[in-house]
Amino acid sequence: MRRILAPILLILGLSIGLVYAQNVTKSVQLSQDPSGPIGFDTLLNTYFQGHILITPSVRPVPTITSCGTGSPTVAGTDVAGKITTGSGASTSCVLTFGTAYVTAPACQLSTAVTNAGPLFLATTTTTATFNYASATSLIIAYNCMSSS
Repeated sequence: MRRILAPILLILGLSIGLVYAQNVTKSVQLSQDPSGPIGFDTLLNTYFQGHILITPSVRPVPTITSCGTGSPTVAGTDVAGKITTGSGASTSCVLTFGTAYVTAPACQLSTAVTNAGPLFLATTTTTATFNYASATSLIIAYNCMSSS
């Protein structure tokens, strides 16, 4: 019985691994050398020795619309960036992600403008809508992440 069960368990284990591996296209290999640029502890917590930089790659970059008159801009990626609102009075901006998320991300907002009032946000898988008190040339920094 053991001779029959072992190959079946091996095939089942490999099948489960292949199904799981189909979602992974690239990875970081862990080693015993602790001097690399990324560290992992026994609970797989990750440690970075420098800054975490998010740069645009081959993916489409996000766009900004409905953000005052003039030329509103966005500099960054779907994960992090800065929005500069247009010159005319406005109370909302719509950031359209370059690539849709699977589930709506959670985003954090901040601004250095003291009269901007509170910042509010509503997200979907394709957009983040920022609402704020009227201000001209307001700079809003954002960070967005999703569990899937």
